[in-house]
Amino acid sequence: MTMPEFDIDAFITELERLGVKLTTIRLPDGTYRVNRWRMLEASAHAEQIERLWATHIGDNKTHMRLLADRLLVRASTSNANDHK
Repeated sequence: MTMPEFDIDAFITELERLGVKLTTIRLPDGTYRVNRWRMLEASAHAEQIERLWATHIGDNKTHMRLLADRLLVRASTSNANDHK
């Protein structure tokens, strides 16, 4: 049995739907930190959010790195569109 492929965009979209906004910042050592911001509606979905995070991210550093990279791309695309 193989693990299903990690669909980063679907993961981000689902968390946003549940009331979680994800951001990332670069740390001085060159690594990235992913922040999870819970909006008001997130409290109603707390268990589902935790289960989703544990299933797809957990302690998986590769998935966390992929997530941080995608968030950086989304942020840079969003910033570029804001300045048009």
